[in-house]
Amino acid sequence: MNLRLLLPLLMFFFTMPVFSQVDEDEDDDFDFSEFELAAPPSKSFCTNKVLGQIPTTLLGFNYDLQFPHDLSVMPPIGGEEFFPEQTAEISPAQAFNFQGNFPIVSRNNILINLNTIFHHQSYAFSGDDSHPLMQSLGRHGLTRSAVMGTVFKPLNDRHFILAQVGAEVNGDYVFNDAGDVFGSVRVPAAVLFGWKPHDRLMYAFGLSRTYIGGSLNYVPVIYYYHTFKNQKWGIEALLPARGALRYRFNSLSVLLLGFNATGASYSLNSFDNYAQSFAPPQQGELPGFPDMLNSARNVELRRSELRLGLTFQRSIVGFFWLTLDAGYRVNWSYGVDQGGDFLRFFGDNTPYFLETDLRNTPYISVGISYMSP
Repeated sequence: MNLRLLLPLLMFFFTMPVFSQVDEDEDDDFDFSEFELAAPPSKSFCTNKVLGQIPTTLLGFNYDLQFPHDLSVMPPIGGEEFFPEQTAEISPAQAFNFQGNFPIVSRNNILINLNTIFHHQSYAFSGDDSHPLMQSLGRHGLTRSAVMGTVFKPLNDRHFILAQVGAEVNGDYVFNDAGDVFGSVRVPAAVLFGWKPHDRLMYAFGLSRTYIGGSLNYVPVIYYYHTFKNQKWGIEALLPARGALRYRFNSLSVLLLGFNATGASYSLNSFDNYAQSFAPPQQGELPGFPDMLNSARNVELRRSELRLGLTFQRSIVGFFWLTLDAGYRVNWSYGVDQGGDFLRFFGDNTPYFLETDLRNTPYISVGISYMSP
């Protein structure tokens, strides 16, 4: 099956049984559940959570490990003699994540939060990793830094508006050598209108400007949080980004079964330098090689993946919680585009400047979070 069509199919699958099934990833483009109310709510306004919902992460640290897998990079169209196909094993791929959630305004009639995200993905290659893309990934990794403002505005005791806008810079950079990446700010955003019939159910519909597929896209959003009457089982979903069936053992432990879809576009500023040094001298004399080098400038990695797995969360000391996550990572997009940021709709089969094949692999992650009371 075309992996670029996988997410819409999963969205349809989780929407069909919406009253019997369907959080969590620090790399999401938007997350409207990250709120805390400082004072008891007025009866005139609905609150931002349902009963039994997992606690809000105020500060969280996470380590992620993907098991060994291969990356194959195809030659660019018309440039086979300059950048031949190459395959190398990634062993391992590791990521460190930080997320913060800071209340700015917390009143009965409006909640405003500031969310921060830092994600660094590193790669260790074995075998021939001389291709410019592999050199860029192996020596620099991928870094994502984002700030997002989120607003929950209850209109009365049954209706509300959710909105979020963010700014993020993504690329093969470190903070002491960010280069031109800060000139490539990405702006995800979303707005929804919702209903809260009772304390165990709230849902909303809207539109988002997102990079969930790796490239800029506009997609409809469905927000659905539902705790069943026994308060053991529930659904926590923000489609198409994530959906999970929740089982609450008690107030101190919870288990989630579901999926997370994440994506971002990364500026590869180092790719040009590696491309110029990659070709042997005799290739540099070939006709068309200067044009190929020009094509290697201003390139971006469209990275997107789908994770299917189990997440276990448990309080260990006070408000500190341990999170264990394991499952299977499915690659959706890992192509290299020219021309910076532009719109690519889901299902667009326009070839990338560099097509790749990133193998699917199991993953595990562990995290410590300071949660809300």
